[in-house]
Order: sequence, then C-alpha cells, then structure tokens
Amino acid sequence: MDSPRTSRLVGILENIVLVAIVLVVIQSFVEDLAELLDWSWGLRRNVLYAAFALDLFFSVEFLTRFYAAFVRGSARRYMQHERGWIDLVASIPLLLFASGPQLAAIATGGAAIVGVGRTLNLLKIIKAIRIARVLRLLRALKLFRNIKHTDSVITQNHVARLASLLVTTFVAVLMFFSLVDIVANLPGFERSFRERTLTIAGTIAEQGLADSSSESALRSFVAYEQSILVVRESGHTRFARYPNEVFSRQFGPGDYTWIRSGSVEVFVSLRPVFRNQSRDSLIYLLVIVSIIGVLLFLYAPFFCMTVSDPAYVMTRGMREAGYNLQVSLNEDGGDDEMTALARSYNEEFLPLKARNAEENAASDLTLDSLGDLLDPS
Repeated sequence: MDSPRTSRLVGILENIVLVAIVLVVIQSFVEDLAELLDWSWGLRRNVLYAAFALDLFFSVEFLTRFYAAFVRGSARRYMQHERGWIDLVASIPLLLFASGPQLAAIATGGAAIVGVGRTLNLLKIIKAIRIARVLRLLRALKLFRNIKHTDSVITQNHVARLASLLVTTFVAVLMFFSLVDIVANLPGFERSFRERTLTIAGTIAEQGLADSSSESALRSFVAYEQSILVVRESGHTRFARYPNEVFSRQFGPGDYTWIRSGSVEVFVSLRPVFRNQSRDSLIYLLVIVSIIGVLLFLYAPFFCMTVSDPAYVMTRGMREAGYNLQVSLNEDGGDDEMTALARSYNEEFLPLKARNAEENAASDLTLDSLGDLLDPS
C-alpha cells in the first residue's frame, strides 16, 4: 500500500504531466503560427527549443512508465489497456525524427542544402513527419478524467478509445497520402515550387540576366520570382533581396537552398514551402481539436446519459436491497438494447424486487415471535 507521501508525490508528477500536455498543444499551434506570420528566426528558434524540451520530457516519461510497468509485470497491460502506445508514438518518434534533427541543425549551424531537388524531396519527408506531430494531442486524452461527464470508468475508456481510433486513422490517412506524394510526385504546391525553382538558375544564365548590363531585367525577373534571395555571378553579388542584418534576423538553417548553373549561383527561400506546410498542419490541428472537443463535450454526455448512468443505477439496484431508483428513460431514444434493458429493469425487476422484499419482511414474523407477543410474562 502506497504511503501518503508517495501518493502525494505521484499526484504532483501527474499534475506536471497535465501541464506539459497543455503546453504541447500550445507549442504545436505557436510553431505553425510563427511560420505563417513570418516571425524572426530568433523567436522561431526558441519555439523549436520548446518542442525539443517537450518531446524529451514525454520520451523520458514514457520510458519511466514503461520501465515501472515492466518491473511490475504489467508492461503489456500498460501498452494496450492503459494506452501506453499513445505515450510512445507521441514522444520518441517525434524526438528522433522531428525536434531532435532540428536541434542538431541549429547546433551545427546547418548550412543550406545543395541540390534543390533533393532538398524538396527531403521537405516532403519532413512534411509526413510533421503530420505525426498532431499525435501529441492524443496526450490530451489523459485530461478526460478531469472533465465533467467523463468521471465514469466506462465513459473514460470508451471515449478515449474512440478518440484514439479516429485521430490515429486520420493521421494514418494523411501520412499515407504524404508518402504516396513522395513516391509518385503528385501535383501540388511542392511540385510546382520544385519545377519552377529548378529552372531559375538556368533561366538567369541563359538570358544573361546576371550580367552587369542587365540589372533592370534581373530586377523584373526577381520581382516575379519572390522566392529568390540572392543572385551571384562569378562570385559577385548581382542581387540581394534584403540587407545582411535582415537575412541574419529572419532566416535560419534550412530556410533556404542553393542552385547553380554555370557561373550563376542563386539562393532560394524555402519559407513558402514551410508556410504551406504550416497552414496544412494548423488545419490538421483544428480537425483533431474539433474531434476531441466534440467527443468530450457532446458525445461523452450523451454516452453517460444513455449507457453509463443507466448501468450505474441498475448495478446499484441489483446489489443494494434498499436502492429502488428507476432508470430515467428517454422516450425518444428508440428501442435500442440499453433502453429495452432499462425498461425491463423498471417494469419487471423493480416490482419483483419489491414483492420479494415484502415476502421476506412477512416471513420474518415467525411462530416464536407470535409466542413472545402472547406470553403475558
């Protein structure tokens, strides 16, 4: 039996986990919003640090819970019945394939990747991994027990399982189509961006736009191609969209790529691709939050009213002799199995229980009891 001190410590740790879950939801939203709103690299870097810290925290938490369950011999129960698989997919994979590599790129200075074709193919893979970030919202299922209408065990298990099934199916479908896009190169924003970007350096070189005599033509070209950041010819800068201090403030490792054709070098921003991905991620996030919200605040109360509350009343009525409360029936609820069971409980079981109680009370009046009443002494 746990001591009060141990129970108090466990309660404190659980509250810390709940706070971290809320922070995960906020961080996921802010990271995508920062890309859409074109925040400075310094702010976006801090958001990425927060992502790594949270992924590391939840990875350690999962390993700790799994080790404790393994020591108790209940590892399988933890992974299956206690939804430990959610703890797994929402922690270690994200640490290894998302926030971890991002932190490594920041730490090493992450120079621009040479080869725009490979760069954009890599970004498609990163997009598929980014979709998996919404799985972190499954950690919010741990909050179910603290919300009204979900305090019954059957409701917690049912709603949590349903939410897990819907969310993971949604994410699996998204990741499947992302992988298909990587293999088949389906039409879309990334494909059009890649095809257009691959021709930029060659077009500038063929038309001689980087020559000193073609400055006005080059400026007209880069005004149309907003992703171009810098154009160099034979090592000399012919165009720079921003001053150096703006580049340092707004662009971080991996925010741009490099293309070369002959003596012409072009640095191209990848931020349009990131913004497109962040927009999609916010839509996915909104869908997941909506699914969980509908289940919590609409479906869970309905499930309580139609399943868990009647089951609770009938269970007490069958176990406790003095408990005779009828199940509240929704006459518009149809003839489903639970309604039929509740109606039989009200109309057949409770009257039978009352008659049995009366017969038992009458049988308690024995001949010996009558003799005591007639005995004048």
